[in-house]
Amino acid sequence: MVVLLPERARRHGSPQGAAQQVPFGLIVMGAPLLELKSIRKTFPGVVALADVTFDLKAGEVHALVGENGAGKSTLLSVMNGLTAPDSGEIRIQGQPVVLSGPTVALANRLALVHQELVLCPNLSVAENIFLGREPKARLGRGNRVALNRMAEDLLGEIHVNLDPARKVGELSLNEQQIVEICRALASRPRVLVFDEPTASLNDDQVGHLLGIIRKLKANGLGVIYVSHRLGEVLDISDRVTVLRDGHVVGTREIAGLHEAALVSLMVGREHKPGEAAYKERQYGAVALEVKAISKASVFDDVSLEVRAGEIVGIAGLLGCQREAVARSIFGAASIDRGEIRIRGKAVALRSPREAIRAGIGFMPADRKGEGLVLPMSVGDNLGMAILRRLGRFGLLKRRQKNATANELVRKLAIKVSGLFQLASQLSGGNQQKIVIGKWIARGGDIVIAEDPTRGVDVGAKFEIWCTIQGLADEGKAVLLLTTELQEMMDACDRILVMSRGRVTGHFDRKDFSAEAIAHCFVA
Repeated sequence: MVVLLPERARRHGSPQGAAQQVPFGLIVMGAPLLELKSIRKTFPGVVALADVTFDLKAGEVHALVGENGAGKSTLLSVMNGLTAPDSGEIRIQGQPVVLSGPTVALANRLALVHQELVLCPNLSVAENIFLGREPKARLGRGNRVALNRMAEDLLGEIHVNLDPARKVGELSLNEQQIVEICRALASRPRVLVFDEPTASLNDDQVGHLLGIIRKLKANGLGVIYVSHRLGEVLDISDRVTVLRDGHVVGTREIAGLHEAALVSLMVGREHKPGEAAYKERQYGAVALEVKAISKASVFDDVSLEVRAGEIVGIAGLLGCQREAVARSIFGAASIDRGEIRIRGKAVALRSPREAIRAGIGFMPADRKGEGLVLPMSVGDNLGMAILRRLGRFGLLKRRQKNATANELVRKLAIKVSGLFQLASQLSGGNQQKIVIGKWIARGGDIVIAEDPTRGVDVGAKFEIWCTIQGLADEGKAVLLLTTELQEMMDACDRILVMSRGRVTGHFDRKDFSAEAIAHCFVA
């Protein structure tokens, strides 16, 4: 087994394959669980981390915040052994260590809950949670009954009712995030890093997760909490460290710290509260009409309509099946009965290609897995939805494509070094802007947006909401799904509520109330 190699052993040499593990059972009095001292990391032309110092104590939640591109992801990669720093020192319980890979970190009970899912879709929930740690029966065969029982117990700790035998590929993004969290908890870590763990969770699930974190903290666990949801940071954390442009601009005690002051540290200027202001609009004709659509064992008798220039939200708890409804409208899943009408005309949308031709754009919550082609350039991703328009006699009109892409980069304030930069190299907020820009280029009448601000910082979030409001201002019909109920209430003209696959509530803007909407979650 590969484990952490203390600095002393590394300097004086060790036999090939020998390993030493820092013993967590031996507490070094006064030493933090984890220390990073003067960590520096550069990439070609970019200083990602500049002499970053950070520490974590036992029984503490230490938050790490900053705008997209501030250096948080690079610092987490250093902690997890995915990225080797150019200089600096890492200590675990006072002992210098070399983190040469995630297995090294995990062997010493340092686990990471990834923001972007790293699950095996063809394996079950239980198999993913305990991958590599499965209980064995006689003759070395896996004990599936014990495995499922262990998974049920762990899911029960965070109050989630999820079938451990289900294939992960069949789950919604929210449910997959729960599996990711459980997999990290299954290693029973001493240091646990949460990277945007609630980005896809609703308020109820967030409350359960924060409750679990408090229990882990009370048991002496050290938690590093990375989130753009500053309300959660202030609620769960003891200290917070702010990164900006690869530098630590401050570490503060949470007691007495206000959100406005925290945002000001992040962005380097005074923060003026307020989301993208809602604007009353004149609505046009009904652009999208869904009439009593049903899918066996998934959703039943769902009806809705969205007019031109209107933003309609679908709210609900994990498992309410609103995502399944959205994907059926986009032709990514079939329906058993019911009707979908586009601009008054009944349509049979048997694939996303047909939905796109009918004027529907879809912004998935999983932007990296479904919204972008990460190995392709920014320009190619922005032009992906209009290739037919840009082609002639089998040749691509590159000048026209680049002109369109440059205009979108300017309009959406996408921070890139050039159109040839790979989408994989951008921050989450800039990746999301490309997903939005792709459908702006397409120019359809209807846009379905799933969690458009998932995992993006406060500045990018404001810009994205302004862009979505702008789409409605231009006369597009917007169907919005987001786990952030307050953001939905800020943006929408109307809100539908779903529970267990059925519509349980319908609210006009004048009737918006978080309590009334939440009451329909369990109707």
